Amino acid sequence: MKTKLLLFLLVSASLLSAAETVGGPKGGRLLETAPHPTEFFVTADRHVEITFYDADLKAVPPGKQTVAVIAEPASGRAPLALEPTATGFHSTAPLPAGEPYRVVVQVRTTPEAAPQNFRLDLVLSTCGECKRAEYACICEGH
Repeated sequence: MKTKLLLFLLVSASLLSAAETVGGPKGGRLLETAPHPTEFFVTADRHVEITFYDADLKAVPPGKQTVAVIAEPASGRAPLALEPTATGFHSTAPLPAGEPYRVVVQVRTTPEAAPQNFRLDLVLSTCGECKRAEYACICEGH
């Protein structure tokens, strides 16, 4: 009986985690932030766009939320300057060359709040299965 219950829980957990893999509407990486999901997206010209969404994935204004993005290429850490937009933030300069490397995204609900930290491996090549950039891949096992 315990074996069946354990097996049921394991299968349920794997199905839930697979069902929760949702990509951002623009094709970027959806970060599970509070109070709104946040999308990290790299544009064709290597600029970063941060967009906030409601529960239905409709873009919303950031309110008092703030964001910091730090690229960590082999040449050293490089904070990106961000300018506000109607639904988030946009980097004023492109990401440094030399990927793959780590990018750290810090989202704060207010400037004084503790940050919610996300570490992304920046790989801009396209996944053959889901056709998204590898950093935003939604395939099972990535």
